[in-house]
Amino acid sequence: HRNIIFANATVPPVPLSSKDQTQPEKLWHWLKQRCIESGTACDVLSIPHNSNWSSGRMFHPYSFTDLPLDEQKSLSALRLELEPLVEILQVKGDSECRNGLGGVVGAYDELCDFEKLRAPSEVTEDCGDELGQGGMSLAGCISRNNYVRTVLTQGLKEEALLGVNPFEFGLIAATDNHTGASGAVGESIFRGSTGMDRETKRRLGAPRIIPGVAKGDTTRYNPGGLAGIWAQENTRESLFAAMQRKETFGTSGPRILPRFFAGWDFDETMCQSKSMIENAYSNGVSMGGVMLGDKKSASPAFLVSALKDSVAGASNLQKIQIIKGWVDSNGQLNQQVIDVAGDSVASTELNTDSCDPLPTGYNNLCTVWRDKNFDPDVAAVYYARIVENPSCRWSTYDCNSFPTNERPQTCDNPDMPKTIQERAWTSPIWYKPALVADG
Repeated sequence: HRNIIFANATVPPVPLSSKDQTQPEKLWHWLKQRCIESGTACDVLSIPHNSNWSSGRMFHPYSFTDLPLDEQKSLSALRLELEPLVEILQVKGDSECRNGLGGVVGAYDELCDFEKLRAPSEVTEDCGDELGQGGMSLAGCISRNNYVRTVLTQGLKEEALLGVNPFEFGLIAATDNHTGASGAVGESIFRGSTGMDRETKRRLGAPRIIPGVAKGDTTRYNPGGLAGIWAQENTRESLFAAMQRKETFGTSGPRILPRFFAGWDFDETMCQSKSMIENAYSNGVSMGGVMLGDKKSASPAFLVSALKDSVAGASNLQKIQIIKGWVDSNGQLNQQVIDVAGDSVASTELNTDSCDPLPTGYNNLCTVWRDKNFDPDVAAVYYARIVENPSCRWSTYDCNSFPTNERPQTCDNPDMPKTIQERAWTSPIWYKPALVADG
């Protein structure tokens, strides 16, 4: 699945569907020929959609195929041009990361267990470098190429092999709730994601076949997320340009406002400056940008800040993390999660009977962070994850709406989380060594 976004009302006269072409490469070629190169004002971008179900197919690297090298390069460049963004979360689950997949080096990240349709406790087969089947039926193997974090790092490997990074994409989130209620992402007001689970008892019912969608446990679906765009003005032209330059972010629902910049000369006191954002743009690159190698500096500095959702009753922020990805000398994909601001753990336990927001935490967070393990000769990708205090999941609100002796059995299911930690993800910033940047 892809979501196709046009810049304006100048569009091809007839859409192309999966009935016409089953390969995404054919879609990209068609969009380029019929839109971008049509000699009109037509412009377009394509956004991959819920890759967590794709059995490794959404982001299967061209270097894993038998295609000639020139064709691998050409298709990688075409993908980079047509797909500047990717969806990291929606009602069908989180596509950021999953623990325990082969070919990935890094510590266990408990926040990767967030909103998984296939429970983290489920024993699954690892697809490895191969393609699987059955993802939409929640069956078959699970691939690291389903998940944005590992694919962002794989992109660094592809660039070293092919000279182009096909996975240099920014991040958004989405709802896709199949109910026509766009933006209805509040946990306490969730009314289902398919129309067939509008009633509370049906949402908390047993696994069932969802016609036209998948086999799934409705308790594992979620209200979905939101896309954020940093644009100069609220016009279609400006919004589209910001999407093309990847100055975007996604949230799991709350209207958290994150900023993420990198620069060689950022000062540690920037967060206290009234000109912080202006200085960051003047002396660095914003989310979605590329830092070119600079042998004169010890390491780039990253400015990351976030404001909590301003709606009444919103949870406070707990922390900001920076996630780093790189490829080691053995060709392994490495990942590291670093807490850079706030509290590593929530200081108070949430009362899931009342679901009152925790009183601790922060209205805003900001810091300038330098990578102590930076190697100027190694390409890397960085993005920020802003995490709220724990709060009640929609299923807890639903279970609490029944008298204790009338609650559905699923309310006692230990695999159904009672709490969540809502979050936002910024688009990445890429560091490229001087040789890569020049090549």
